[in-house]
Amino acid sequence: MVEVQQEAGKDLKMNCPNCKTVSLKKGKPKNSNLTIDYCSRCKGIWFDEMELERIASEAIKDLSVPSEATKSPRLCPKCKKHLYEFNYPQTYVIIDMCKKCKGLWLDAGELKEIQAVRKSLQESGKAKEYGDVTGIKGKLLNLIDSAFDNLAL
Repeated sequence: MVEVQQEAGKDLKMNCPNCKTVSLKKGKPKNSNLTIDYCSRCKGIWFDEMELERIASEAIKDLSVPSEATKSPRLCPKCKKHLYEFNYPQTYVIIDMCKKCKGLWLDAGELKEIQAVRKSLQESGKAKEYGDVTGIKGKLLNLIDSAFDNLAL
């Protein structure tokens, strides 16, 4: 979780996509002027469109919901529409994103994982804006996807 300092007097009327009944709070990440929304209970973070790029230099620019994303049971705290789940490019982190407002929900710890993986990929020259999950997990995901594609439902 990014350390945030709560801003006083700012009542936010958006509910946490994870906890559902807990209102998101506004705060400023350490060493940033950006104000983000977070859940004080589950420690998840809501990023409005392009906010993640402003706080994390490793973030994908102009991220959007890919066609293979699946509908999430979570609702967008802004639009109240279903979010969509997919792996953050080149990571194992499953994130939730709104197709309408392009807001992004990260559960506790996911931002740090994304930053660590993307930084490592950048340092090795292997970072891509939109890359497939590689390694054993990537092969397993492809195998599972293939199995589901071949099922007759």
